[in-house]
Amino acid sequence: MMMKAPGFFPRGTRRGGAEIVQESALTLRRLCPSAVAAIALAAAVPGVGRTTEPMQVTSYPREFFEGFAPSTAFDMVARVPGFTLDQGESRRGFGDAGGNVLINGARPGSKAGGAREALSRIPASAVVRIDLVTNPTTSEASGQAVIVNLILRETSLSGSWGVSVSRNREGDIRPYMEASLSGPIAGWRASGRVQFDAWREPANGIRRRSGPAGELRLFEQERRVADEVEITLAGDARRETLGGEIVLNGRLEGSDSDTRFDGPGFMGRQPSGPADQFRGVGFAEDILEAEFGGEWTRRLQNAWSLKVLSLGSWRQEDSASGSRIETPPGTPVSETLANSRRTLIEWVARATVSTNVGGRFRPEAGGEAAFNRLDSTLAYATRDGAGTLTPIVLPAANIVVDEQRAEGFVNLAYDLNPRWTLDAKAAAEWSEISVTGDARNRQRLTFFKPALSLAWRPNPNASLDIGLRRTVGQLDFDAFAASTEVGIDRTQGGNAQLRPQTETRASLDLDVRGRDGLAVNAGVFHEWREDVLEPVILPGGDFGLGNADRARVWGATFGASASLSWLAPGLRLDARGEWRDSVFEDPLTGQSRPLTALIPWTYSVELRQDLPQHKLSWSLQVDGQDAETDYFVPEVNVFEFGPEVRMSVESSYFGNLKLRFSVYNPLGRRFTNERTFFEPTRAAAVTGREFRRWEEGPYFWFTVKDAF
Repeated sequence: MMMKAPGFFPRGTRRGGAEIVQESALTLRRLCPSAVAAIALAAAVPGVGRTTEPMQVTSYPREFFEGFAPSTAFDMVARVPGFTLDQGESRRGFGDAGGNVLINGARPGSKAGGAREALSRIPASAVVRIDLVTNPTTSEASGQAVIVNLILRETSLSGSWGVSVSRNREGDIRPYMEASLSGPIAGWRASGRVQFDAWREPANGIRRRSGPAGELRLFEQERRVADEVEITLAGDARRETLGGEIVLNGRLEGSDSDTRFDGPGFMGRQPSGPADQFRGVGFAEDILEAEFGGEWTRRLQNAWSLKVLSLGSWRQEDSASGSRIETPPGTPVSETLANSRRTLIEWVARATVSTNVGGRFRPEAGGEAAFNRLDSTLAYATRDGAGTLTPIVLPAANIVVDEQRAEGFVNLAYDLNPRWTLDAKAAAEWSEISVTGDARNRQRLTFFKPALSLAWRPNPNASLDIGLRRTVGQLDFDAFAASTEVGIDRTQGGNAQLRPQTETRASLDLDVRGRDGLAVNAGVFHEWREDVLEPVILPGGDFGLGNADRARVWGATFGASASLSWLAPGLRLDARGEWRDSVFEDPLTGQSRPLTALIPWTYSVELRQDLPQHKLSWSLQVDGQDAETDYFVPEVNVFEFGPEVRMSVESSYFGNLKLRFSVYNPLGRRFTNERTFFEPTRAAAVTGREFRRWEEGPYFWFTVKDAF
């Protein structure tokens, strides 16, 4: 489980096709040394006797996982060598938002819950095998280079349950409970899951404000406490009907969170004696979310199949925040208050026809229609010590945004020979976005989204893929409306003229498999982004998110899974990481800089030892990332997380009953935030700085899980 970040922080010119092709060719030439090395490595890896096929499949039967005593399919997928679960990306509609998990050859039919939730509903006893597929050619794979496909069987009523308790360094204890059930019910094959989670994160820190020359203006001692309770109900049911199979799925989720931080402040001096002021900030949010959908698949003549899907979701967010300052402590206060409600609605319908004739051609075609709506209201005001309330008007504080969209696509996979596969896709999208309320706008957009990839399989254990793909990003609907963060004195105006970002990506990916579960994958990529979303000065002079011309992003990914049994029996190392860089010409300063919120590097390393003969295992995992930098119009904000460390010991001594004890961040974890202020924008001189630091202590978890 990843611990959550501090709760009070948030989370151009057109080019022709010839220019993109020229830049793509230049990128491939620059990557040539890497490509040559990758090709040589792929060719050198020996095969193991299996016939080479364009789509490589490595099967892991249920027996492979029995030594780990898995309770659910998620426990099994987590043990597939060299595979990392991908929940999917925030892209438009359903077709481009998928992860890298298929169940009986089909994607899970939910966007909100993701693959992890679907896998957690499936008992381990229902899994026949898990196929690791390299270079999948079906649209269900959504452009993924490596996926897993779970092959399930019919089982009688079965399920699993789990109970956890967590304890923070201050002794607060919170529960976590989950249960899933699967089996035949009234002619349907159904599964369901319920989850309850409660947590508390206390932290102690400081806040220091200084002038442009470093002179101390304010020193605060902060105390933060974040509480959240969340409950989720999810399920699906399937049966044969109308000559095919119908699948219905649904999901309900509710959460209630409350974050408070406060403390004494000392004006222009270090803490000593009585405080000069007291500041308190609170933020409360209630979220309700529902998603329901259905899909129907039918085999047609000549090995063709038809799949029709419909999915609808509704989400409502109610939040209230306030900040008060007492100078000196105990005097009448000055307050800043904000209340907002955001309601989001999405509906998607999609139809796909495809064939699995088994020949060299594998065509696929389909279409998608979607409707999205955001209804946002915001009330923002200040109140003085006498109780007088003064409203503050923000642009586009109360708006309704509607998007209607349609897309058609054709995909063709062609086996040039047993070792080479060409995969081509052509898609076109039409949409209309309308904004009403405090701001008004209407725009019609058209996008062409081609994709081309070439895969080489020199032997069954190695693959090399080169691809070029154009995609359209998901609209950030929240940016259409004004927002405020009273705890850090930041407001953002709404922008009714937003359009989605587009991206053209060239990539080269290598995947190598060996004995004892050895898996190595690496890739390099280069992206050309247009209409990038960056903080800008809006037409009315306010600050907000807007489309800011174009940028380039490039980087590399790496993953490895290897047995270290030569050091100790059952010892295994898994590691993955990503490095990224970017260049963007800042319209405010006229200088080049990285993109906002682009994290330069991330990593995850896990050392694990499984001792099946003792029914025992242990693991040590470290996750880390570089600082995240946001370039707002009047400030630069740098937020840095310390590495997260998790240590676990797990026992299956009592059969299906699993006991696990985990410690998160045994030495604590640090978060820092540095803000540099400018007046009126970053193109002017520095007017001040702020530094904040928080320290979290260790968390202890004890978990009991069982399957039946």
